[in-house]
Amino acid sequence: MTEQDVIKSIEQHRSRIDAIDQEIVALLNERAQEALSIRSLKPQAQLGLYDPRREEEIFERVEDYNKGPLFGDDLRSIYTAILKVSKEMRS
Repeated sequence: MTEQDVIKSIEQHRSRIDAIDQEIVALLNERAQEALSIRSLKPQAQLGLYDPRREEEIFERVEDYNKGPLFGDDLRSIYTAILKVSKEMRS
């Protein structure tokens, strides 16, 4: 592979990453909207806003979905941040 071929390949990978990032942002916003919907319903069901059991279920499920190359701990870190932001969102 020539240097130009390598640069072209890098650009293709970066372009694909940009497209994936766009999908991730859309999915994160969709997820956030669902979380806000649940938050608005919880008082009617007399449920607290924070459910540590549900959070642990999410972590376990995400780890089950994982096929790599990310490690389970990596996904837990990512989802910890997602859940933290979800808890701090304003409706």
